[in-house]
Parts: sequence; C-alpha cells; structure tokens
Amino acid sequence: MKRFLRILGWALLTIFILSIGVLVVAWFVDSRQSDQELAEEFQGQLIHPSVHYYQVNERSGVPRTIRFMETPALRGDSTLPVVLFVHGAPSSLSFFNEFFKDSTLLNRAQLVAVDRPGYGYSDFGRVETSIIRQAELLQPLIDRYRKAPYLMVVGSSYGGSVSARLAMNNPGRVNHVVFVSSALGPGLERTYSISYLADSPLIHWGVPPLLRLANDEKLAHREALEAILPDWPKIRSNITMLHGQRDDLVYPTNVSFAQQHLVNARVKQFLLPENRHDIVFNKRQYMTEILLDILTRRDVKETVRAKSMAVK
Repeated sequence: MKRFLRILGWALLTIFILSIGVLVVAWFVDSRQSDQELAEEFQGQLIHPSVHYYQVNERSGVPRTIRFMETPALRGDSTLPVVLFVHGAPSSLSFFNEFFKDSTLLNRAQLVAVDRPGYGYSDFGRVETSIIRQAELLQPLIDRYRKAPYLMVVGSSYGGSVSARLAMNNPGRVNHVVFVSSALGPGLERTYSISYLADSPLIHWGVPPLLRLANDEKLAHREALEAILPDWPKIRSNITMLHGQRDDLVYPTNVSFAQQHLVNARVKQFLLPENRHDIVFNKRQYMTEILLDILTRRDVKETVRAKSMAVK
C-alpha cells in the first residue's frame, strides 16, 4: 500500500510539473510570425506576398488594427480572382503559408490572408467575441477587392463563422465561400470542462494570451452564432463544404445545419471519412485542388458568357 501511494504521489507530482512546464512554454508561443519572419519565409519563392495594415475606428475611441498579407495582382487589380483565407483559433494568417507557395494556385488567383481581430498582429490579445463585429472589422478587405472579377472566401474552423457573416453582409460581392471544418451551428462543437475552469476569475489571467483568446471566443461562440442565425437566407454565394467525418471538435453535423439554412445558395459538400479537425494540414493538396476546380469552373462560365455576348 505504501509503495502504491509513493508511486501515485510521484505520478501526480510529475503530471503537475509537466503541466506547469507546458503552461510556461505556452506563454511564449503565440502562433504568429512578424513581418520580417514572413519576408524570410517567402524569400526563396518566385512570388513574394506583401504585408499591410489598416485601422478601424471603435466607439471606445481606441481604433482596431488589422494585419493582412496579399500576393501581388500580377496583371492589374481587376484581372485576377481573389481568394481570401480566414483562420480559426488559436492561429494567425501564417496558418495558410503553404498555399502562398503553391505556384499553380498563385498563377490563378491573388491570395490574401488576414489576422483575425486579437490574433497575429491584429492587436494581439485584444479579444472580440462577436462574429458580427469581427466581420465588420474585416469588411475593409471586401471593399479593397471590390473590383476583382471574382471573390472567394475560405474560412477554417472559427474562421468559417466569420466567413459566413461576410457572405451575409456582401451577397453581391462574395461569389463563393469554402467552409473548412467550420463551426456554423450553435452548440455543434465540443467545449471541454477545462474551458470553464480557465474562465474562472482566479485562473483566467494566468492562462497564456493565445489560449485565453481562443477560450474566450469558444465560450461566447454559441451566443455569437445565435446572433447571426436569422441572416443565413441572405447568403447567395456558391458554397463548398469540406469536413472530416471523424471531427470530434467541430462536429460534422455543421454540414447538415448549413445545408438546412442556406436556402438561397447552391451547396456542394465533401465529407472526408478518415479526417478529424485537420484538413488544412493533412489534406492541403486536396483542398488546393478543390479551390482550383472552383476557379476553373468560374473561368469556363466566363468564357461561355463572353462567347454568348459576342454572338449577340
């Protein structure tokens, strides 16, 4: 019995020390790259993206700063389709770096990725739990590419929620939305018990900033999704959904939720039987092929339309 208690005591002490170690390390992990680090990341690439910032005024008087990265519009601002990537949590625009290195995709579209409010270098640590407000803060990006012939928004996980709101607000501008492992239906995602513990006053401010951001969003997510629930019929974009059938973080039932509420949109779905919440990492090439297929179908339609107008 004494030996058992001794082993148990050492085991608990080891777990405690490891937990403290992980917490300390997490304080120094912010899942983002500085402008200089991004420049070095793409130094050997044929096409170098550039980093930009803009500000949006707040009622509090303290403006919000938003950082985004874009590839050059090779043949003029109004020639190439635009693909805008919106990340989940915890993350930053660097989550999509590999797409910005894909020459096939780069030749077909101008790529843009944004640090959502509070993440990356968009006022890191300054949380915004309202999906409605997050979309308002990203609206200047939609306006920036208003002359683009085609605008596709790709939202991953929580980024899908914000992408949905952008499509609701811009039914005439957003042509296609790709939801990747996206949390769209209120309550259709896992919330771990530790999330509520981390939100308690005594512990909240001891949680590393990046995890605190994600946790604050997570606990407010159901209410934030309920706030946009009446506006799903406003989406008139074409929709493509990619979701892992084994996703136990953001449930696959989000796909059926979206199909039920996207009453004015054409929906195409890809349910991946072996995947969890890992599609961007483990199925990046497959995801790229879907993006290219969307762009190809768009090109075919434009060619047919142009020929039709020429005949007339």
